[in-house]
Amino acid sequence: MPLYPDRCCRTILFVLLLLCRIAPCCAQDGVALKGEPDTAVINRLRKQARKLKNRDSAMPLLNTSLRMSIAANYADGAANALIDMGKYFMNDGEYEKSLIYLTEAIPWSQKAAKKDILPGCYNNIGLAYFYQADYINASANYYKALAAFRDDSTPSRALLSIYTNLFMVNYRLHQPDNAIAYLQQAERLCRKGNFLYELSTVLTNKGGVYFELLHKTDSALLMLHEAAEIARLNHFDETLAYANENIGEVFVKTKLYEQAITYLQTAISLSRDKFLYVFIDASYTLGEALYHMQQYKQAEAILVSAIAQAEKAGLKDNTIKGYTTLKDVYKATGQYKKTVATLETLTVLKDTLTGIEKNKALNQMEARYKIAEKDKEIAQNQLLIARQKNNITRKNVWIAAIFAGVFLLGFVLLAMGRHARNKQRLQAGQIKTLQQENTISILKGMVQGEDKERSRIARELHDGIGGMLSAARMRFMTIKQEHDEITTIPAYKEAMNMLSDVGDEIRKTAHNLMPDALMKQALPEAIRTFCNNMQEDGLHIDFQSYGTFDELPQHFKLNIYRIVQELLKNVVQHAHATSALVQLMMHEHSLTVTVEDNGRGYDTGETNGGIGLHNLQTRVRNLEGTYTIESEHNRGTSVFIEFDTRMINEPYEN
Repeated sequence: MPLYPDRCCRTILFVLLLLCRIAPCCAQDGVALKGEPDTAVINRLRKQARKLKNRDSAMPLLNTSLRMSIAANYADGAANALIDMGKYFMNDGEYEKSLIYLTEAIPWSQKAAKKDILPGCYNNIGLAYFYQADYINASANYYKALAAFRDDSTPSRALLSIYTNLFMVNYRLHQPDNAIAYLQQAERLCRKGNFLYELSTVLTNKGGVYFELLHKTDSALLMLHEAAEIARLNHFDETLAYANENIGEVFVKTKLYEQAITYLQTAISLSRDKFLYVFIDASYTLGEALYHMQQYKQAEAILVSAIAQAEKAGLKDNTIKGYTTLKDVYKATGQYKKTVATLETLTVLKDTLTGIEKNKALNQMEARYKIAEKDKEIAQNQLLIARQKNNITRKNVWIAAIFAGVFLLGFVLLAMGRHARNKQRLQAGQIKTLQQENTISILKGMVQGEDKERSRIARELHDGIGGMLSAARMRFMTIKQEHDEITTIPAYKEAMNMLSDVGDEIRKTAHNLMPDALMKQALPEAIRTFCNNMQEDGLHIDFQSYGTFDELPQHFKLNIYRIVQELLKNVVQHAHATSALVQLMMHEHSLTVTVEDNGRGYDTGETNGGIGLHNLQTRVRNLEGTYTIESEHNRGTSVFIEFDTRMINEPYEN
C-alpha cells in the first residue's frame, strides 16, 4: 500500500496485472467470423493458450496462432498473439524478451480492427519498462496508450489500467499532484462504470498518498474507511484486509496504538491463510504497535511468527521491517545477545538486497542494448517496405498521369504531400514536447531524491552501524559484569574508548548528511554549528549572519545549508587555507551567501570544476539564483551567491 512505496507498487501491480489480462488482449477471443474459418481457429488457439499458466506449454499454441494470422493477414490475431507472448516473458521477469515481442506487436496493433488493442500494447510496453525502473520510457508509452484511446469518457477497465500505471510512475518519482490527478481519473471511471472492486483499491491507494506524501491524516482516513466499507458490503476480503491494514498503519504512525490494534487484528483475521503478504505486513505493524505500548512478550511472539512465515515464503525484502522492530523489542527487554544476532541478520539481509539491486541494474543495461539492436533491425525492415511501397506508388501515379493529366495529378499529389508533412511535423513536435515533459519530471524527482538518499544513508549510519556499535558496547558491558577483573586490562579500556570515538564520528557524519539541528534550530544556528564542526588544526572559520531567516520555507533553508556544506568541504579538501569566512545576509527579499578563504586558489578560466561545483550550480539554478566565483593562484577564492526569495516555489513533498 502507499504507506511504503514497495508495498504500494505490489498492491497496484496485482490489480494492474488483472486489468491487463482482461482489457488489452481480450479482442476477438472465441469469436469465429462467418465465412472465415482460419480466424475462428486462430482465436480458439489463443483462448486455449491463455488458460495455461506455464509459458512453455502456451508458447507453441501462440506461435501457431501467430503464423496463421500472418498468413491470413489477420492483424488482430497477430497483434494479440505477440502481446500474449510478451506478457508471458514479462511475468517470468525476462523483460528484454518481453519488449521484443511487444515492440513487434505495434505495427499489427495499428492495423487491428479492434481499437483497444493498440493502447493495450503500449500499456504493456510501459509496464515492462516500469518493472526495470526505466520511468522515462515507461511514462512515454503510457502516454501513447492514453492518446490511442479515442474516447476516454466511456468506462473501461483497460483505460483504468493506464491511469493506474501513470499513478505508479508519478508516485515513484514523488510527484504527488500528478499521482493524485491520475487516481482521481481512475476513481471517476470506477464510479461511472460501477467497478466496485477496483474502486476500493483506488481509494485505498489514494488514502495512502494523502497520508504519506501530503500528510493529510483526516482526508486519508475518510478515503480508507470508504474503501473498507465498499469492500465489506461486497465481500471483497482482500481489499478489505488491505484497507484495514492501512488504517492501522495510519494510527500507528500517529501514535494512536490502541485504535490501530483493532484494525490490524481485523486485517490479520481476513488475510490469514489467504493473502500472505497482507497477513505478514499487518503482523509486523501490530508488533510495532504492541512494542510502543510496552507489551513486549506479545510483540515478540507476533513478530517471530510473522518473520518465520515470510522467510518460508521467500519474502526477504519484507522481513527487514519485522527484524527492525524485533531488534527494538530485544533491546528494550535486555536480551542483548538476541539484539546483536538480530542486527547481524539485518546486515546480511540489506547486503543481499543491495546485491539484487545491482544485478537488476546490470540486467537493465543489457536489456536496453538488446532492445535498441532489435529496434534498429525493425526500423531497417520498415524502411525497406516503405521504399517498395513508394516504388509501387510511383508506377501507379505514372499510369494515372497518362489518363488524368500529368499536371493536375502532380498538383494534387503536391498538396497531399505538403499536408502529410505538416501533420508529421505537428505529431513530431507533440511527441518531442511529451518527451521533454517526462524528462523534466524525472529530473525533478532525481534532484529531490538526492536529499532523500542523504537522509536514508544518515539513518543507516545512525540506526544500523550506530546500533551495532551500541550492541558491541553492551556485549563488552556484559563481559565486564561476568568478569569484573577485565577492567584492569589496558587493552579493554582502549577498546571501549575506541568504540566511543567511532560512535561520535558516526553521529557527526550522520548529522552532516541530514542535520537534525536544521529541523530544531534557525538556519544561522545550524550553519554556525556545522562551521564549528568543520574547523581543524590550522583552519579557523568565521561565521557572520545578518537579518531574519524564520519566514523562509524549510526546503529552501535545507538547500542553503547544503550549498554552504559543499563550499566548506571544498575549502577543507582543496584550498589548504588557514582561515575562511562564511556570511549570510537577509535584506528585504534578497538573500546572499558569501564564502571566502585565503587558500591556494585556482584559475577559473582553465577548469570546468568537479562534481562539487556541478552540484552547487544545479542547486543554485533550481532555486533561480545567481552566483559568481573569483579565484587566483595563491590569492584565495571568493564565492558570492544571491537569491530573490520572492521566486521561491514550494517543492513536491517527499
